[in-house]
Amino acid sequence: MKKYTLTLLALLLIPATAPAQVPAAAESEADQAITKLRAGLVDSFNKGDIDRMLTWLDTNAVVTWQNGEVCEGPAAVKAYYERMMKGDHPVVSKITADPKVLGRHVQEGWAVSWGNLNDQFVLTDGRELPLNSRFTATLAKRGDRWLVSAFQVSVNAFDNPIMRSAISKTLKIAGVGGLVVGGIVAAVTMKILRQRKTAAK
Repeated sequence: MKKYTLTLLALLLIPATAPAQVPAAAESEADQAITKLRAGLVDSFNKGDIDRMLTWLDTNAVVTWQNGEVCEGPAAVKAYYERMMKGDHPVVSKITADPKVLGRHVQEGWAVSWGNLNDQFVLTDGRELPLNSRFTATLAKRGDRWLVSAFQVSVNAFDNPIMRSAISKTLKIAGVGGLVVGGIVAAVTMKILRQRKTAAK
């Protein structure tokens, strides 16, 4: 009876553990390759090495930026980067990012990752904008490498540094405008009252 029980336990345990080892190994290989891609992208991006960064993009990669502009292909991405940071009238002097992946789906030769970009912009006028954008990246396996096929970044349309700055400026303008209008109204009112007082005499 004891021998029969041990045999039964062995039959129950072997099928439960053996198949689980194969997917875990395959998943680990893909995750390692994608983590390598991510590390290469972040490092080259933070160092401003645009040419190295472009080596991680697929030939027809589509990138949608925070301002809604869309670039197709590495050449378009480089042109956008050069215009925003190194053109005749650059908008941004420095960008850094520390992306945190919140989730990832991997299926055969495709993967989707998403998370927080934790990006910080320093504009040419000295302003610092911690946008904390959200990103979604579609990755494709090309031969023995994983490359970015699509990358989209978005910011909170209702709460971000740019909007807060615009609101602050609007309030300041409205406040100054209110003081000016109030001053004019007060001056006109005083003049009318004086005229009436003089006429009454």
